[in-house]
Amino acid sequence: MAGPDSETAAAQGRGRGDLRASHADREQVIGTLKAAFVQGRLTEDELGERVGQVYTSRTYAELAEVTADIPAEPTEARSKRDPWRATKIAGRIEYAILLPGIVSLPLLKGPDITEATVIILPTVVYLLFWIPGMSLMIASRSAKRSAGQRPPRSGSAPAGSGTPQCIAASHAREAPATTQPGDELAAGSAGGDRLPVSPFVREQVIRTLKAALAQGRLTEDEHEARVAQASASRSPAELAALTADLPAGLTARPPTARDVWIGVGLIMAAVSVLAAIVLLKPDDSLAFMAALGAAATILLAPGITVGLMVDVLHQRRSGRRRSR
Repeated sequence: MAGPDSETAAAQGRGRGDLRASHADREQVIGTLKAAFVQGRLTEDELGERVGQVYTSRTYAELAEVTADIPAEPTEARSKRDPWRATKIAGRIEYAILLPGIVSLPLLKGPDITEATVIILPTVVYLLFWIPGMSLMIASRSAKRSAGQRPPRSGSAPAGSGTPQCIAASHAREAPATTQPGDELAAGSAGGDRLPVSPFVREQVIRTLKAALAQGRLTEDEHEARVAQASASRSPAELAALTADLPAGLTARPPTARDVWIGVGLIMAAVSVLAAIVLLKPDDSLAFMAALGAAATILLAPGITVGLMVDVLHQRRSGRRRSR
């Protein structure tokens, strides 16, 4: 099945075809249709009809239907690359190898250091870093697998309403049937979703909706309706329902050249501080701590900066390929 890059196929494979598609996804499908027309798989009338269907499609499942009878290209089978991939790899390597070594070195000073201490102490330090790191990695992968297995939706709201079915059901469920004292409290406790809503979480949902509007996943009317519902939501469940049909990570930004220059600036600042300490040779604890921090920055920052450079270059190459 051809679709917008591999994201549509991946979403379908995880049972998430009801997630909202973006402008870029639609343009990718249109490119697939144009290629099929050039190859003789579609007539001119079919091309025009399907392009119209693409522009009216709202979800990945609807986009997939447009190209369901068109063979997938080999290049579309590749999974979408994490924009921070190289930076994350560099950070993991430094966390697993360099950082424990930096922590171990000051602990190995003293007259009572033996060969056993030189072996046991770094081993303990490395384990103290590796065990939490591995635990976080396993938990992160489990969370990603759980995110890919959403429960089936009971239905959808009328087109253009901008109101998810679960929100409508939530409001219907919360409507008090009687005016007897205590009835509303009992209904709220039975629902189990009457926890207070944090202003930060509410603002994060609004930012996600704004990003979905900019990417073409929501119409203007849908965006305004959901923002109004986010402002009036009284529980985390209602807020979660507003973004249930949107892919995760919409507000995450890709690495930029500015991030690379910040890394370069940190390295130059650390080199300058360490050079000044070596030349002036101050004899106090503050200078020692500054030298230690500068040395750690010189060891750790270059790897992260190189990872950022690789990610930025990949973003630019991908952008040029998409613009062709």
